[in-house]
Order: sequence, then structure tokens, then C-alpha cells
Amino acid sequence: MIFLHHTLRLLLASVFLVAGIVKLLGLADFVQSVGDFGLVPDGFVYQTAVLVVVAELVIGAAVALNRRWSLVGVLVLLGLFFTVLIYGIVLGLDIHCGCFGPGIRVSLKSQLFLDVGLVVLTGAVYWSGVRCRKNRSTVVLHE
Repeated sequence: MIFLHHTLRLLLASVFLVAGIVKLLGLADFVQSVGDFGLVPDGFVYQTAVLVVVAELVIGAAVALNRRWSLVGVLVLLGLFFTVLIYGIVLGLDIHCGCFGPGIRVSLKSQLFLDVGLVVLTGAVYWSGVRCRKNRSTVVLHE
């Protein structure tokens, strides 16, 4: 079970770290994607894009380091992403979210489904971590 937990946790961490790094390397394109939604005043689009990138990198690193709060951070960030994606879908925006950088163009609806998958993965990381802690405490109690 511990191997499964670490594998799932590192997979989740990798998604956020890779997404953050790719956005950082193509920051101008990601700034444009953020601006395309029209949710942020023009004067704050750059800062918002940088904040998203930093949040992804910090949360990805925290998940990789197995910090307790990291899964809550993942869910908060995904909740923000869901809100923005649903806003874009409801308005009928024909844009790409820029979620995985300029090289991967994913529609808003497709990205919403990918994010649902990330929520499921987050739940699997949490569940496998709980199972590992239970197994360790059971082993320790029997020694």
C-alpha cells in the first residue's frame, strides 16, 4: 500500500510541477490565456498568472514532500480552476485555458474533465495515505 501511495502522490505532484514549469517557461502565453477569460482587470493579469504558477509549484512541491496541508491546497486550486472553467463554458468562450502551457491546447470542457480526474487522484492519494497510516499504527501496536 505504501508503494501505491507514494506512486499516486508523486504522480499528482508531477502534474502540478510540470504544469507550473511549462507555464513559467511560456509565461507570456499563459498571461494571454488568463487575460482571455476577462475575469481579471488588465492591470492585474500578469500578477494573477504569476500567482497561479507560483501556487502550482508550491503545491506540487508540497505534495511531493508529503506535507499535510498539500492535498487541501490541491483541492482549493482545483476549485478555483473549476470556477474559471465553468465561467468560460457558460459564457461560451472559445479559448484554451493554457493549463498545460501553449504547446497543449485543450478545450475548456476537456480541461474540466481532466480536473475531475485530478480530484479523483487527490482522493486516491488521501485514501492510500490513510490506509498507510492505519497499517503502520497497527504494526506498531502489535510489536
